[in-house]
Amino acid sequence: MRQIYAFGYNSFRQTNPENNDDIISVPSDITEIIQCDNIIWANISSTLGINNSERKLMRWGFDDTENKIVSPTHFPAQNMVKCFGDDNGIQGYLDVNGNLHGQAKKTFKLPAKCVDVAQMWTGDNVIAVTEDGKLWQFNLKNNEEPAKIIYSDESASLNPFFINVVCGENHCLALTRNGEVFSWGSGRFGQLGHGELINSLEKPTVIEFFQGLQVKEIACGGFHSAVITDIDFFDKDSGDLYTFGWNHFGRLGISLSKDSTVNCTGPSLIEFDRGNDGELNVLKVACGSAHTVAITDDCRLWSCGWGKYGQLGLGANRLNDNYKFVQVDSMDFMDKRFVDCICGRWNTFLILN
Repeated sequence: MRQIYAFGYNSFRQTNPENNDDIISVPSDITEIIQCDNIIWANISSTLGINNSERKLMRWGFDDTENKIVSPTHFPAQNMVKCFGDDNGIQGYLDVNGNLHGQAKKTFKLPAKCVDVAQMWTGDNVIAVTEDGKLWQFNLKNNEEPAKIIYSDESASLNPFFINVVCGENHCLALTRNGEVFSWGSGRFGQLGHGELINSLEKPTVIEFFQGLQVKEIACGGFHSAVITDIDFFDKDSGDLYTFGWNHFGRLGISLSKDSTVNCTGPSLIEFDRGNDGELNVLKVACGSAHTVAITDDCRLWSCGWGKYGQLGLGANRLNDNYKFVQVDSMDFMDKRFVDCICGRWNTFLILN
């Protein structure tokens, strides 16, 4: 089984369910506690993991249905592959057959199988991607049928084929199979990446900065975004990391002068400080409410941003904010390969082989 490490806010036992501390400031191994090999959901107060071999789910933290903190609780996986929801809990899930399910056995009918889904952190809007490359939107509070999202055709390919969508508080990024990135929603902090502050952008619009590059991964924080590009088309383990949006608390990993604005409207290339050991390729990135973590090809974890609750994994004496990515050191990571990183609002999870 893969190993899972966790750190960050723990007041609801949503990070390490057997630790009574409110703050977990260094990565702690929770593999045996949760009996899972992946994390598929993490919000402000609860976490959901899955054991793929046994097809079972484990949930821990605050249970909003029982109004209490619960230890890891097992329930059938129901062929679940991804959840969507908000701070109030899970609102629905995507199953292996491409069907979307909501609460009270509600289903959401789409013209084609769903391949990805995400919900904005604020409000009830859900964005879905179907296998024919289309984007759809529906609201959890009304009974209207999902509506097709019409993209802006400015500077974009003639017929973008979408494969992935992610959401922040009130903005979205969507990735096409050709490596283009579209963004829409609120851009008041520059999180849309179009080079200017935008109060609201209704239609998905291509981010021109990445035209000509091959984007392979996208992530949204509360008010910021992160993108990984391939630096070598023939080497899928190579990549550059760009961040944009609100840099308050240092969540972008960009050091700014006192005279600089904290709103970074255009993507900035991240440079990792590792002395004279050469350049690093970024494999994975994840964003929390105000922090960002990245995995590089030398099997290292890096973090930046708001560290009050230990979500940067740097220890009890380093709960300050970091405006540049700092390496997370742990002897437990020696000779281990990072598979993925996942962020809740104020905590972080690592998947290792």
